[in-house]
Amino acid sequence: MSIIAPTADQLSVMLASAWLPFMRVGGAMITAPLFSAAYIPARARILLSVFITAIILPLLPPAPVMNLVGYQAILLAANELLIGVCIGFIIQLVFDAIILAGQIIAMGMGLGFAMMVDPQRGAQVPVLSQFLLIFTMLIFVAMNGHIDFLALLARSFEYWPVAGEGVSPGQLNVIWLRGGELFTGAIQVAIPAVVALLVVQLAVGIISRAAPTLNLFAVGFPIAMLIGFLVVDRLLPNLLPILTSMLGDAFIAAELFLGA
Repeated sequence: MSIIAPTADQLSVMLASAWLPFMRVGGAMITAPLFSAAYIPARARILLSVFITAIILPLLPPAPVMNLVGYQAILLAANELLIGVCIGFIIQLVFDAIILAGQIIAMGMGLGFAMMVDPQRGAQVPVLSQFLLIFTMLIFVAMNGHIDFLALLARSFEYWPVAGEGVSPGQLNVIWLRGGELFTGAIQVAIPAVVALLVVQLAVGIISRAAPTLNLFAVGFPIAMLIGFLVVDRLLPNLLPILTSMLGDAFIAAELFLGA
């Protein structure tokens, strides 16, 4: 039994049909939570993008045949890459809000100097931010958030077909509005600790007026740290509904960006 090998023209058509979906999937892998971690090698992300594209490709309508080295193909590939980057970035903003909340709490506790390297981004972040990020990432995986993200990525080809219209300013405005939600989400997570630590600082200030000779640094710093740890301990059980709400809004915003 002989195996008929595809011709060069057939291989060119197959490559052209897979190139644009691969660019969108690859763009999402650049910014998406969990998949964009710095500790994941670029080669592994490329192979994962190829694998996801191979699964999605049979479900897509035939892509237009084009010259892969032409300027039109380059513009279409750049547009697909931008779409994927935007999808992943919208979801990633949820976890950036958690990091910002950890920074706000750490500064109030006096732990702003306790820094460590975030292995997901390769940047210096407070230890408390890294702790909250790991906790929320575990919740994200336990909720099958990574599966929901891949499902959203697959649906994006229905909402926004390959080689369709370019990204419009109105769609970029969706991302701009989600950037504002970054600060809203951070305050929503950190507000119990901020209020508690503010009360501690006010109490320490009143004590300093009553007893000027008291060493406030030796008294106020441990109290603020203790209260902060107690508040964080009470915050963790309530983080699930907050994260669920923030992720739900992020997925809705991503579908709005795609024109669903």
